[in-house]
Amino acid sequence: MTPTATLPVLARVLIVGAGIMSLANSVTVPFLAVFLRKELGLQPGMIGFIIGSSVFFSIFAGFVGGSLSDILGRTRLLMLSLLGVIGSFVGLYFSHGVLAVFVFNATLALSSSSFGPVGKALLSDLLPPERRVKTFSYQYMATNMGFAVGPLVGAAVGLAGGRSAFLVGAVGYGVYLLGLAGILLLTSASTAVPRRTAGAEAEGELFGSALKGLAESARVVATDPRLLFLILAGLLLEAVHGRVSSLLAQHLSVGFADGTVILGYVLTTNAVTVVALQLFVSRFMEKRNPVTSIVVGGLLTVLGMAGFAFSEEIWHFVVAMVVFSLGEILIYPAEFAIIDRIAPEERRGAYFGAQTFAQLGVFIGPFTGGLLLAAYGGTTMFLGVGCFALLSVVIYLLVGRRIPGLGTSAPDRAVKRPKEEHADEVA
Repeated sequence: MTPTATLPVLARVLIVGAGIMSLANSVTVPFLAVFLRKELGLQPGMIGFIIGSSVFFSIFAGFVGGSLSDILGRTRLLMLSLLGVIGSFVGLYFSHGVLAVFVFNATLALSSSSFGPVGKALLSDLLPPERRVKTFSYQYMATNMGFAVGPLVGAAVGLAGGRSAFLVGAVGYGVYLLGLAGILLLTSASTAVPRRTAGAEAEGELFGSALKGLAESARVVATDPRLLFLILAGLLLEAVHGRVSSLLAQHLSVGFADGTVILGYVLTTNAVTVVALQLFVSRFMEKRNPVTSIVVGGLLTVLGMAGFAFSEEIWHFVVAMVVFSLGEILIYPAEFAIIDRIAPEERRGAYFGAQTFAQLGVFIGPFTGGLLLAAYGGTTMFLGVGCFALLSVVIYLLVGRRIPGLGTSAPDRAVKRPKEEHADEVA
């Protein structure tokens, strides 16, 4: 029996869909810079602006999409997000000007980033608390499998940097959309819509309800110190993990004659390690609380960055990446599990959406690393950026263990929920 065989059908579709989406993304997004240079003749500054601006659209969409899913329903937002991605890929295929590329790259970021937190929230809706960490791990593994295969396939068949890659991406998302729609028609998954949605629609107040819900979600998120500290800690980890490839590329391009070859081996090592060890590591995580998983993962991340700092041979970099990747495997599913535990039932989408603010680390890490590299060299760059992970570990040790329910491997609210649901029904 496969590990996911006992999961609800919709949960399995979300896991497989994560692999389909990452496969479609990996033959398009990584080569966007090549497309902009080759097809449109843009200069590096404009290319950097177009690609870099997407992170801000992603952060905005993550929170808004997650919050709206609490009001309008998860499946509705998922379908709209998939349609948005498909439309964006088709738009990029037909784009021949800077403005068009900027607009469709922005809509791509808005659509794809709203899907992530809504999908996580729906998985939490579908599963009992004790099964969520493992399921997040399966989804993360599927995502990495797509990214491991996609660039190689794209390059092998000549898609890298070409317009046709966007059509292939649109087809991939279209397959997922049709599969998801079919499952929703055949199952009662649409009942995962919050109970208040039907009432709001019946009263013709859907738009006003959405605006009011967004404002309330923003207030709840902004006044929850637990979530704010976790977002800060996640931002620090994202500063290390988010663009480690760019740090390695800059370092290896200076002083290493075979730097490109080393980078290829190292990035492949990352993908293979994540795919090969994900299930093994998820079993380790099942027996421990998520704070422990993140602390261990953070320390492995620091150790991996130190390994990069002092590597001189290709096998040094490969070993360091294995250690670094183990930390990555431990961290990402545990981060989602912690957010799931502190999120109020009626605000789960908003909390998962707020976690996207940690993506600011994707900018902070490479920017800080570039400054350190220019001033002090690669060794200092890796050690300096690695300190972000160490600081995150300190935050989790000081704050994480003081959050109710995080000191054990099984969430306390799993016992309390029936009473809470009964109370809601009585109310």
